[in-house]
Amino acid sequence: MKLLLVNAINYRRKIETVFPPLGLAYLASSLKKRYPEVQVKIVDRDIENAIKDFRPDAVGVSSVSQNFGRAIEVGKLCKSFNLPVFIGGVHISLLPESLPKAFDFGVYGEGEETILDVINYLSNGGISSGSSEMQKIKGLILHTENGVKLTEERPLITNLDSIPLPERELLNIPKGGATYLFTSRGCPYKCTFCASSRFWDKVRWFSAEYVVSEIEEIVNKYNPWSISFYDDLFIANFNRLEKIVELICNKGLNKKVKFGLACRANLVDDRLVEVLKQLDISMICLGLESGCQKILSYLKGGGITVEQGQIAIELLSKANINVQATFIIGSPDETENEIIQTLYFIKRSKLTDFSVYILTPFPGTQIWDLARERGLVSSEMDWGRLDIEIGDHLWDKIILSEIPRKRLLELYNLFKFEKKKRKLLYVLKTGIKNPSWALNKMVGLFPFKRGC
Repeated sequence: MKLLLVNAINYRRKIETVFPPLGLAYLASSLKKRYPEVQVKIVDRDIENAIKDFRPDAVGVSSVSQNFGRAIEVGKLCKSFNLPVFIGGVHISLLPESLPKAFDFGVYGEGEETILDVINYLSNGGISSGSSEMQKIKGLILHTENGVKLTEERPLITNLDSIPLPERELLNIPKGGATYLFTSRGCPYKCTFCASSRFWDKVRWFSAEYVVSEIEEIVNKYNPWSISFYDDLFIANFNRLEKIVELICNKGLNKKVKFGLACRANLVDDRLVEVLKQLDISMICLGLESGCQKILSYLKGGGITVEQGQIAIELLSKANINVQATFIIGSPDETENEIIQTLYFIKRSKLTDFSVYILTPFPGTQIWDLARERGLVSSEMDWGRLDIEIGDHLWDKIILSEIPRKRLLELYNLFKFEKKKRKLLYVLKTGIKNPSWALNKMVGLFPFKRGC
């Protein structure tokens, strides 16, 4: 049997292609372990040509909410070829009622074990969404005469080490670049704008030995300059963190590659910094979200302060670790003055870089529930309106802020200006040691227009 897995993204946007779909690679490795005769191909573009060349027996699609419209188009394309097609991923898992007729069925939740039952069913000629055989498979979303129906929920995998390493060979991973891995699933915190805790339900960890064996494989095969721990909160299990760092150093991997990770500010202390200093850290990202305590408490659900963010930046900067952070503006009751407080926080900080986003409601979050109560979102909508990338306007975005859109965009642009200024200062500072690198970065910050 041949299975085509499609990562439904906007491949013309660089940010969506930087990190290849490890989720699909985990499915491929699980299939290879159980059914080595099954051939799997992973693509994110030229879908029609991939269908014609690979001639799959079935197609699986994965999509986040903002790209769900693209996923539906893929489903319709597969239908034109009379191929069985199903969809999985975070969007359909958190909003199963949005399953369109373009797909024969959906997969919700963790997919490594469900995909085995699905392929076994399809390889035996099954396809009917309402069949009794399909209804016995746990973790499916089915079409019925009375609407969408979920089969019995599949239990989460208890031992993550039982999952084989993802089939990176099926992904487009350039050698010598930056790449990433997951060392856990889930987050112990429940931010109002994030759906991770609802999707994963609870936090589970790959063992330190599993993690370091995966790092070794990545280093040996791809010789990357940087590896990011892409967990929701890599440092949450401190004892495991210490073991991972110890194994990395014992194997000399800390001398072969740089590392990046995300932290929560209230967990950053001298003890954590001492452990992380043993690695060659390229960057640590803090989800600071706001410089206003009222808004920070709203977004993060309490238990964290603006002052803790300031202390975390100071501690990491003192250890010569570059720090970047993410911020969110546009909360429902946030005022212009409170947004400016966040801007002033950034100006006073020692952040190397930062990103700012306008609050967007995604399925599975408290923000989505609020937006649905206000009639701003539904299970049938233009999913592209959830795109967090802001261009020159906000007219087509889902906004919960009471600040007029034009003014909100003006405030957002103040952050963009500060970001460019901060990048310029970093380039000038770093460029003393590497002038050619600095020149290339300068051109990227201030591209010359034709005719100038």
